[in-house]
This record gives sequence, C-alpha cells and structure tokens, in this order.
Amino acid sequence: MNFREMTDSELANVMVNYIGRVEHLLHIIEKYLDGTDCISASQIKDEYADLKDEMREDVHYLSLKQNSEGSNLYKGAFGPSIREAVAFGFMVPTNATVNQMMFNTVAEAHYKLTKYYSLEEWGALI
Repeated sequence: MNFREMTDSELANVMVNYIGRVEHLLHIIEKYLDGTDCISASQIKDEYADLKDEMREDVHYLSLKQNSEGSNLYKGAFGPSIREAVAFGFMVPTNATVNQMMFNTVAEAHYKLTKYYSLEEWGALI
C-alpha cells in the first residue's frame, strides 16, 4: 500500500482495521486460554502469523527513506503506531504455544496501536 499518499480518512480506516483484528485476536486467545471456545490453537497461530507478517511488511514500507514524507497524521500517529506495535508486540514466534505470553505480546501491540489515538478517535477520522 502507498500509505504516504492516502488521505487521513484512508489511514484511519487502515488503523481501525488493524485495531479490530488485534482485538479479535486478543478475544480468541483469551477464550482459548479459559477453555470456553472451540477454536483451535492452529487457527489462532495462523491469525497471529498473518497479522504479524502484514504489519511487518507495513513497517518495511514506512522505513524506506522515500516514504518518510506525508501528512501530519501519517508522520505523527499512523507510522509510529505501527512501528511501535511491531517492535514491542508480536514478540513470540509464530509457531509458539498459545499461552499467556502470546496474549501479553498481542496486548502490547494493541496498546501501541492505540497509544496516539484511541479506536474511537481513529474511527472519528473515517
């Protein structure tokens, strides 16, 4: 995706999508750990791996010098949120056991995605 050319509304839409997916992942990990859901560990691992890989690709894009310029939202909240979510969250390997450590690392990614703007604030920009 060419984030630096997106409007603030489009950037907010991407961020709302990421936050929603991370919240869903937190929810299914929590249910799995509580034993109250039928979802398999492999389904959780697949979703975790997909989200981790997609966000890492976005960080690669954001890290390229040619993509350093953009709107204030792009430079001030969107880029830093994704970079920090990848740097501090998603720290367990994709083939790791679904456990509290995986939950904690996804929770850290969620915190970083909502550090600058909450889900509601991102949603208001759409």
